[in-house]
Amino acid sequence: MSDSDTLLLKRALGRAWNLAPAKRERRIVLLYHAVGDGDWAIATSDFAMQMEWIATRSRPIALVQALNTEVEQPLEIAVTFDDGYGSISANAYPVLKSLGMTATVFLNTAYIGDREPTTSKPEQGHYPGECFLLWREVDQLLNAGWIMGSHGDLHLDLTRQTDEIVLRELLESKRKVERLTPGACGYFAYTWGRHTARLRSLVAEAGYRWGLTGKHGEVRSNVDCYAIPRINIDKSYTFEDFKAILRGDWDYLRFVQAWRAARS
Repeated sequence: MSDSDTLLLKRALGRAWNLAPAKRERRIVLLYHAVGDGDWAIATSDFAMQMEWIATRSRPIALVQALNTEVEQPLEIAVTFDDGYGSISANAYPVLKSLGMTATVFLNTAYIGDREPTTSKPEQGHYPGECFLLWREVDQLLNAGWIMGSHGDLHLDLTRQTDEIVLRELLESKRKVERLTPGACGYFAYTWGRHTARLRSLVAEAGYRWGLTGKHGEVRSNVDCYAIPRINIDKSYTFEDFKAILRGDWDYLRFVQAWRAARS
């Protein structure tokens, strides 16, 4: 099935799912990577339109609120970014600042530069044509109220590594983030969203309080602290798709993902 056919199917299933009774309150965490003109990046104008909708039609919240408080409004949304590309500072930050919003960035700390930006490596799972943040830019985002978390030191699939490598990745990236943050780095995002019971256990052992996935779904009060769902927002989605996702029309995807995981 082609990407366009898959998208058409998602929309059709979303329209069917929308016939179910709507829930009164809903809290979700969105997952982005790059914003700008990169091959896989969401266009800045599209990102701005999405963020303006969130700012005016929902309650924007920080990740710390999303994971530590009770839902208060009909729709509450936290924004996160994985990898740590420079386009976050250059393109996403001005948009969010203009709307009084902040976000969380999960850093691949080995690629965050001191003086010169590091170029992304698609063969290691990065978005093509991107450069990573510099540490001074990370510091600027922190000073603006953003949250920094770990995405590992390198962009490794930790479900396929030895415990020794996993702990090294978890602890090294945590140490680097904590050089700038006033407290402990408590947030970890799994690369490619992949995790196992063993990996979740090692994340806890390394001192993280939360583990964030790529599983589609809302953040409920009984959520597993080391399997927090996040909804990926893809470049191919239209604005109507985006609004449907936020409404919950595409929440059936969590069952599709669970079925695929069971088969793998």
